[in-house]
Amino acid sequence: MTKRIVFQIHWLLGITAGLVLALMGVTGAMMSFEDEIREAVDPALFAPGVPAAPDLSPDQLIARIEAAKPGYRVTRLDWQMPRTRSHSIRLNAASGQGRLEGQVDRATGRWLGPGRADAVFETIDHLHRWLALPGGGKGPGRQITGFSALALIFFALSGLYLRWPRQASDWRAWLVLDRRKTGRNLWRALHAVIGTWMLAFYLLSALTGLWWSYDWYRQGVTQVMTGKAGADDEPAGKRAPGLAPRPPVDLAWAQFRAATGDDYAWVRIARPPADRPMKNIRFEARRADARHLRQTDIFTYDPAASTLVKRDLYARRPLGTVITQSMFELHRGAFFGLPGRIVMLVTSLAMPLFAVTGLLLYLSRRRQSRAAKALARVAPEANGGPDAILIAYASQTGFAAAQAHAAAHALAQGGVGAKVVSMGRLTAADLAQASRALLVVSTYGDGEAPDAARGFARQVMRGPRPDLGDLRYGVLAIGDSEYGAFCAFGREVDAWLSGCAARPLFHLVALDRRAGDGAQGWQEALKSLGAVDIASGEAPAFAEWRLVDRTVLNPASTAAPVFHLRFQPPRGHSADWQAGDIVEVQAAAPGAPVRSYSAASIGADGTLDLVVRQVIKPDGTLGVGSGWLTATLPLGSTTSARLRRNPSFHAASDGQPLILIGNGTGIAGLRAHLRAQALAGCKGHWLLYGERTQAHEAFFAEELAGWLDDGTLTRLDRVFSRDPDCGRYVQHRVSEAADAISAFVAAGATILVCGSLEGMASGVDAALQAILGEEQLQALAEAGRYKRDVY
Repeated sequence: MTKRIVFQIHWLLGITAGLVLALMGVTGAMMSFEDEIREAVDPALFAPGVPAAPDLSPDQLIARIEAAKPGYRVTRLDWQMPRTRSHSIRLNAASGQGRLEGQVDRATGRWLGPGRADAVFETIDHLHRWLALPGGGKGPGRQITGFSALALIFFALSGLYLRWPRQASDWRAWLVLDRRKTGRNLWRALHAVIGTWMLAFYLLSALTGLWWSYDWYRQGVTQVMTGKAGADDEPAGKRAPGLAPRPPVDLAWAQFRAATGDDYAWVRIARPPADRPMKNIRFEARRADARHLRQTDIFTYDPAASTLVKRDLYARRPLGTVITQSMFELHRGAFFGLPGRIVMLVTSLAMPLFAVTGLLLYLSRRRQSRAAKALARVAPEANGGPDAILIAYASQTGFAAAQAHAAAHALAQGGVGAKVVSMGRLTAADLAQASRALLVVSTYGDGEAPDAARGFARQVMRGPRPDLGDLRYGVLAIGDSEYGAFCAFGREVDAWLSGCAARPLFHLVALDRRAGDGAQGWQEALKSLGAVDIASGEAPAFAEWRLVDRTVLNPASTAAPVFHLRFQPPRGHSADWQAGDIVEVQAAAPGAPVRSYSAASIGADGTLDLVVRQVIKPDGTLGVGSGWLTATLPLGSTTSARLRRNPSFHAASDGQPLILIGNGTGIAGLRAHLRAQALAGCKGHWLLYGERTQAHEAFFAEELAGWLDDGTLTRLDRVFSRDPDCGRYVQHRVSEAADAISAFVAAGATILVCGSLEGMASGVDAALQAILGEEQLQALAEAGRYKRDVY
């Protein structure tokens, strides 16, 4: 619950503060090398060369500038020791808020003016600090940027929490970017991994940026760092009427130059505003090898006697004082020298990446949420009322569930209330209390009940018979006519209801999923109950999917070849399928049957992946579906296919671990689930997988290793039945891992099984019953925590 709340706040702040932070990042990056850019634009302004005449003294220079700029007083003179360079100067209006900054000729005092890039950087500075909104530092922009800095701190810390891997000591899980990922997987990897690379720098940017946003923060940090409530400078003094007198600087300057010689490359001579008295003369001096601009020694002179009264050396200052005096240099990384500035430049420029990837992830999440809601298509008003028809479904692949929801929607459109429930949650009392019920029932395997309905079949249908004499019912039995036990479980449900004295609304409708026989009869039955004539939950129409890649996964194996196929979606396709969904493929041959495969990818991957084993018949010909996909269909050509929702093999998005069990081409459905979990940042899953030989059938080995590295998989058990040193099947490994499986289930794990029904699935089911007990396993199935996609 805590993780979900943190995630919700993370993305909510992301869509509100993300764009502001992106703007602050770009503008901050441009300001990281502001001085270098300005000089590159105007080299002659800052380094005009050695003048022919000697330098003016500070007092002479100040006097000439103030004479040339009436109404302004010099408040800062940055003296460059190298004679090739001009001096920088700041003037403030004697009254009002006006200010001028620019360069002056060191030998003549001539005003050279600001650089061509100064106006640009002034705009960038205003954007960075208060979004160039009215009011400047006292307007709403300052509050917005301050809030965004706080949000950045939360992003960094919550992102760290949300992506914390199960194996925190595994550096690859933290720092390695898997460049093989595509689509939503890639967006999330960029967002999380690069965010981890830059986390410390973003925290530094935010924590120092708050210095200019909130006075309480600046005062608190100063108190903590220095033990003093404010800066340790002397107060500026009371305002004087008119212009306060200014003592001469030259005598103190001569003393300073005599004492320091050529130790310093740059000296700032600072003076208070024109209406404040100048109590001392202060020189801030920086050496040529200083790492940053605030690495200065401060010399304070008595203005009357021009004698040194205080020398404050940078190297002797307490660390807390150094930090509070160097906040801007920390903010832009210059405190750590040129490498720090470069790092801050890169991290600042990367800020829009997180806004863009975060927005893409948010939009993708919205699409998935809408798709999930669209699955249950019952109108809200249709669920209540004493006369509502009870619709129960028993579904293994999701087809029966879709039919049930479609039936409820059709009834609702006709003004008939309906309530849809899973047969796993249906009780005899529910049926006894209902006046009318529709049961949409799939048959699974060799005449079996779907997993979620096994409890109903065992506990209700095989228990004492309830009296359902007041119930009228109808059954839609769904099956595959290629199987001998066609619609066996649906017929069993129909017979049981009849034996409980319930009366049929209509004769049992048997729907052949492959041929579609029975669909019209079901529509007519629904119409007789008041439903409108609308679609009955069939999968979307077939569309043309382009084969873009086909790779043999088991080259040189003596077994039938297994292929990894990748299809490009049709133009305009929403690409919103989920892990567990089914792909139905129609071969080009006239009248060829539709073949179903588990999707081996998720919509965010950008391609629809399949894992198909080539079927070779005794006469040497290839199977219709597998032959078409693995041998006949040319690379770059299209085939008719459609996606079908399969909520019966969807995993809950609650962050709980998965136990994934399978064999052979069942790796397809399990791979899709692992890709979905990796995309969501959910860690700690367990894969048990079996094939023939490790040398040839270790499918997706590199991908699985990557998930082990990043913590998506916390455990991987692979068995190879034909290898002499193994010789086991996956169900054997399940039995051997009984204690660990019990512990995982106790911790809330969901078990997903994908692969062959005969042998593997039945063996795994028996092993799980031995470990957990039949009742607990059935309870897991009814709760949606034991799901199978087997064939």
